[in-house]
Amino acid sequence: MVNRDEFMKILDDQRKKYTHKDVARHFKGWNKTLQYFFTDLDEYYVIELVDGNPKPIVQQKLDNPDIMYTMSTETFLALNRGEITGLKAYQQGKLIVKATMPEIMKLQKLDKL
Repeated sequence: MVNRDEFMKILDDQRKKYTHKDVARHFKGWNKTLQYFFTDLDEYYVIELVDGNPKPIVQQKLDNPDIMYTMSTETFLALNRGEITGLKAYQQGKLIVKATMPEIMKLQKLDKL
């Protein structure tokens, strides 16, 4: 079972990546809602970006998020530790992403951090 404190810290670290000096300019003007659904927890978390700036994480389910991620906490942690790439997780069916291709391309900039 996942350590809740570690999980929430890494989710918040993911949120903070949008303000990192190496990628922040790419997200300027972005007003998007990103929803994460963690299948093993049966929980939804939302990060809202307003002009590229992330708001605090909220635990809630949205009807129509702009971008939707579905995965287990194990996959999420492996992605953030660099143990698996997003593409590999997607190909193995461990990650489902609902987003437009331009959104996916932009989000890949976060993988380099």
